[in-house]
Amino acid sequence: MPSEQTTVITASRRRWAVIVAAGVVVVVAALSLVAGVAGQARAEANIFGSPTPTVAAASDDAPVEVGVRFTSTRDGWVTGLRFYKGTGNTGPHLGTLWDGGGSPLTRVEFTRESSTGWQEATFAEPVPVHRGHSYVASYFAPRGHYASDAGALADPHTSGALSVPAGGGVFRYGSGGFPTASFEDTNYYVDVRFRPAAPGETVPEGHPRAANPSAPAGSASTPTPAAPDPITVPPSDTGATLALPRVPWEGGPAYWKQFSKADAAGWDDPTFFPIVSWFGNFSTDEEVVYDKSLGINTYSGMWDGTPYRLFADNGVFWIGGQLNDGFTADSGNWVGQFLDDEVDGRFTPADGHKHLQGLVDALPDDGRFRYANFTQMVIARDLPQEAARQYVNGYTDVVSVDMYWYSIPFCDQTPYRDVYLTPVAQETCRTASSYGATMNSLRAQDAADGELQPLWQWVENLNGGPPDAAPESYLTPGQLTGAVMNSIINEARGIAYFNQSLSGTCQSSNVFRQSQVTPGFCGNAQVAAVKSVNAQIHSLAPVLNTQSYEYTFGPKLDTMVKTYAGSAYIFAMVDGSAGPGKRTFTLPPGVDGTNVEVLGEDRSLAVDGKGRFTDTFAEEFSYHIYRVPLTAEAGSE
Repeated sequence: MPSEQTTVITASRRRWAVIVAAGVVVVVAALSLVAGVAGQARAEANIFGSPTPTVAAASDDAPVEVGVRFTSTRDGWVTGLRFYKGTGNTGPHLGTLWDGGGSPLTRVEFTRESSTGWQEATFAEPVPVHRGHSYVASYFAPRGHYASDAGALADPHTSGALSVPAGGGVFRYGSGGFPTASFEDTNYYVDVRFRPAAPGETVPEGHPRAANPSAPAGSASTPTPAAPDPITVPPSDTGATLALPRVPWEGGPAYWKQFSKADAAGWDDPTFFPIVSWFGNFSTDEEVVYDKSLGINTYSGMWDGTPYRLFADNGVFWIGGQLNDGFTADSGNWVGQFLDDEVDGRFTPADGHKHLQGLVDALPDDGRFRYANFTQMVIARDLPQEAARQYVNGYTDVVSVDMYWYSIPFCDQTPYRDVYLTPVAQETCRTASSYGATMNSLRAQDAADGELQPLWQWVENLNGGPPDAAPESYLTPGQLTGAVMNSIINEARGIAYFNQSLSGTCQSSNVFRQSQVTPGFCGNAQVAAVKSVNAQIHSLAPVLNTQSYEYTFGPKLDTMVKTYAGSAYIFAMVDGSAGPGKRTFTLPPGVDGTNVEVLGEDRSLAVDGKGRFTDTFAEEFSYHIYRVPLTAEAGSE
């Protein structure tokens, strides 16, 4: 990371430095005494004291989250954050305390700052911390010019109960989020206020989060998504509908009834939504249970020694061939056959079609559906359209495309080639809306033969690029959730996670598994985002498994509307070409209510006399889900 001594490093290399250190393992921390509390000699401590850094303000003016990794040898409470401010390091400054896995425990905005020197902010409530656990304290510097002493953390730093490991200064360029990279053992002079527990005093287990740990309005910080608030929907639909045309679909849960294995396995249940891990190898019950906690219920592409028992005993599903003798014709959790991956990118059209037809001809009629994944070639104009449509329509019962817009080099190519059926402009290429454009293009190809099948979307859970891809191309947690939700909004009937990271320094052959077994894994924040968005998908499955309506709520919006149990559900994001900001929604006839409930966010919005409400989308990948009652006059089916 650049400092006054490293100003020759370019912006491109700075981004490289962010990723190069992304695999650094989490740490241990230290503090010094400050004040008494609660009538007894429990002193508050900090890590670094109050020195003046050698480089008080780096020349780098890029927005960046800077912080420090630490642990304590004593239980206690972190009561607030500190950082050294130099000239040019103007705010607003948002501080965050994170657990070692990248989940925000609480946040605080620094107010009444002095022009330079040490700044302090106190949390609304002290946060319990426990000995031996790793934490990160950080703040977002929207205009850079952070304190930066290279080499100052070449050795571990200990003060009292707290310690910082060598290289424990961390950062993350961009719009903020969990900092994981390090550069030349730099100290960024971010600190905590720590109050150790008195002898015999009990510090609560766990890490109670602030009521709303997200950034205040107007902040540039983009926090790692925390676990979503619970979303509940009624157990059954009332059948009330809107007088609007419907979006064409394949039939929803009823589609799976034509395949005896999927039907018997419960895929026709309205509460089921397929979420797939590609290359999600497991070998124990504990590993499957962990994956299920992330919301994964289906697998494709696995080690051929995987015992069938692990699928059956844990209620998860396999799409693929017969891995071993444990898989038989009667294996109920083996629901589908995976034909092949990216045939369109590996064969000429004639050879590719011949290859797929041969695979189909060799399969028994065993009640299992057929699934294939293709490259972006089938939704582009370079491939002859007849050949592209034959790939999509000729061999499968379920189809998907992998195009990892956030993390592959494509969006940066010069000249840029927008060759897709649904246009994707270069200036909005790396946005969540591009994943929705993929779904729209695939739907256009699928509809060409007049018969529809479920369309699934592949999303990278860390990086989707080839081994030689640019190392800065890791999607953020917010981008991940946005990519998934924009796919859903554009009618994806399933989500498949590309569970490998093959480029840069945060590499893994199984991202989910590594997050389970490797403390401080550089992809933990993204896996936490997977868990968050999957939880929302599963809780809303009965709604998602209904047929959508055709309706436009207003300009610069990307929306989906459904009805369920007497309410309209509106899934909304910004149009990628328009950027974030405020949007006004006009409700359709038949949707009533003076307030709109924002699901999972513990808030509601007022509806004006013209049936309109307004909300803000902080980032291009931000999304909101609204619930509003239908009128008593709404129809029924």
